[in-house]
Amino acid sequence: MTKSVVRVLAGLLLVISSLTAFAQKSATHPDSGATYAKAEQAYKVNKAAFTAKPKNEKAKKAFVASALFYANQSMGSPKLSPRVKYTQALRLFREVLKADPKNVEAKSSSDTIIAIYKQMGRPVPKDGS
Repeated sequence: MTKSVVRVLAGLLLVISSLTAFAQKSATHPDSGATYAKAEQAYKVNKAAFTAKPKNEKAKKAFVASALFYANQSMGSPKLSPRVKYTQALRLFREVLKADPKNVEAKSSSDTIIAIYKQMGRPVPKDGS
């Protein structure tokens, strides 16, 4: 094998191991027993409440918690294709960071997804994607 083929294979192995570790982290989220549909519904309800009252700290906390949970459920959902789950999770993590810029979980998870896209040589989805 040539050096370039070995590098490509090593890069692919790194991407696969990163995706596997990230999916396992998401699948073992403490509340992963809830269904994806329930997580989506809670997110929608809490987002509407937060949008209506963005200065309400209780609404903000509920939104952030439900968005993080929904993002993690998206990552672990066997019903979603990788193309959908990673794009959706990144969008949700970005929403959390807009509401709570210092949120460690959203920042870390967002950075991980972005790094994976870059390692794969794919464009990072924009905010509206």
